[in-house]
Amino acid sequence: MAPQNSLPAGDAVPTPLDSADERWAEAARHAVLGRVQPGLQHDVAGAMHPMLMMLAVLERRVQKPEPDLAAITQGVLLLSASVKKATADCISALAWANSSPDPRVSLRDGVDLAAKLLALDMSENALTVVNGVADDSATAPQSLMRSVFVGALLAFCDQHAAGGALEVTFHEAAADSPHAGRLQLRLLPGDVVKPPPCPDGARKLRMIGWPDVQAMAGSCGVEMAQGDGWLTLDLPKRQRPEDMNT
Repeated sequence: MAPQNSLPAGDAVPTPLDSADERWAEAARHAVLGRVQPGLQHDVAGAMHPMLMMLAVLERRVQKPEPDLAAITQGVLLLSASVKKATADCISALAWANSSPDPRVSLRDGVDLAAKLLALDMSENALTVVNGVADDSATAPQSLMRSVFVGALLAFCDQHAAGGALEVTFHEAAADSPHAGRLQLRLLPGDVVKPPPCPDGARKLRMIGWPDVQAMAGSCGVEMAQGDGWLTLDLPKRQRPEDMNT
């Protein structure tokens, strides 16, 4: 009898590092994580800053000769809410280093989050992301968005000498297709923006190339095609429980 798969439907099944392609994909995922780390650190710092400010205000109120208990109570409530948000943001940032569990996430929200995290890279390369994902119900595994999609954005940053508007769209596949749909990234025609030159020695982190994106896509069961100024990712259909248990 085949072993039962305990992962919930839709989760990516980890692939053993038993091939050169998978080892390449693992190295590429590590490089992508290194590139998003500054953005994650900024998010964590941004979540902590309001909490520290409220704590300082609360401390001054407590130290007054005649403390205003109502104001202190309100300050404690606000601080508690801020602590909860900061904790959630920190846990979310730490989760980037852990692919399990792997929930499905909104494609539209995933595109926005990736663009936000890579805002500095995009700005330095004179690229702007145009989120054209119109289907609110379209989803993908979180690990796919955090590795393949983010890697694709970084490859556009690293492998193109000119910037511009990078449009992201999703088209649902036909019912009889083996794919869920096609995620497309393409540079829109129009004025080409030339990014400022990168000073020698300024780039310390590993660049992401198209072979890196291809390796990560293959490890997620995604079919990738790429040309001058465009990239398509054919996303796999979500596995049903009965399919995973056979």
